[in-house]
Amino acid sequence: MTSQSRRFLTLDATRGAAAICVMLYHFTTSGLSSATLFPNAAVAVDYFFCLSGFILSFTYEQRLRDGMTTGAFMTRRLVRLYPLYLLCILLGVAAELVAPSLPREWGKFVTAGVMALLFLPAFVPIPVRIGTQTIDDFLFPLNPPSWSLFYELVVNWIYGVARPSTLAILITMAISFACYVQSVHYHFVPPGFSLGTFGGGLARSIFFFLGGVLVFRIWQRVPPRLPAFWPILSCVVLVAICALPYGKFTYLATALLIPILVWSATVEPATRAEQVTYSWLGELSYPIYVIHAPLVIVLQPAIISPGTPAFSFPIVFTLAGAVVLAAFVLSRTWDIPVRRALARPAERLQLWLAGLASKPWPGRPTVKN
Repeated sequence: MTSQSRRFLTLDATRGAAAICVMLYHFTTSGLSSATLFPNAAVAVDYFFCLSGFILSFTYEQRLRDGMTTGAFMTRRLVRLYPLYLLCILLGVAAELVAPSLPREWGKFVTAGVMALLFLPAFVPIPVRIGTQTIDDFLFPLNPPSWSLFYELVVNWIYGVARPSTLAILITMAISFACYVQSVHYHFVPPGFSLGTFGGGLARSIFFFLGGVLVFRIWQRVPPRLPAFWPILSCVVLVAICALPYGKFTYLATALLIPILVWSATVEPATRAEQVTYSWLGELSYPIYVIHAPLVIVLQPAIISPGTPAFSFPIVFTLAGAVVLAAFVLSRTWDIPVRRALARPAERLQLWLAGLASKPWPGRPTVKN
């Protein structure tokens, strides 16, 4: 089966489960309920990076070796990520206008919006109220989870340019892991979402993405042979890891299990019901991840005073169900149609840029045979 047609449905399911854990963590840690669900959900983001490294290697590694340009590779990545990302930024702006959590410093607000549209961090301190806390150095204050998408594109570009050997991957992973662990040591939460942890976030994303590339190369030689119940167990294990109490040691120890979990989750589900469910979870994972944060902003005014939860767990789960339904609608009515519409113009743009790059210009030296 070619990389064009192969689906890793268990990986899809685990990605969907991870996105739901992140959503419920953000809903509950922001003060909307009396207790935090999935306090170790930061591991889910590491899982996204590692899974991305595996899937992109499976899909593009041979194409890159065969001559696919970095520009063509990155154009495909932008077409995949940008439609829903743009929608999430617009939702974030709308949420801020309806229920402001940012101070009304319009210059900074506009700067953050313009930079976000360019898929770049704001790089200006803008305080954002999250529950009873105020954080003033979000990379993407209009939609905080977007930080991981930015790093995703950065490491995608590095991978497309460097096309690293296995030895280079191992060396880079060792260096990035040291930087990443140091950042975890000096900060209470895992790095990446804030200006103060920018370097640690880059090291974190490089380590886990290249870990996924390495897992792909191992998988090519040693595919897992696991029992038929393993696809379900993979989801259970990932959710259980996210549900652990957060601590620096716990987080790092469980994060290092992520590459093993990605490798083992390449086992395909056996029954038709599992296959349909897993495919559905995979489709909804990205929409859930990018659209849930604006809802938190809108609900912030419901928190009357510090320590007073706004909602009970049944209401939180109802809100989560509404996000899942919205994710399905947006996937079918916006994300998939827009990506299909952009595919052909993006291909024409790639061909035009390739021709422009090869065109002789005045003053450019030419090579004579």
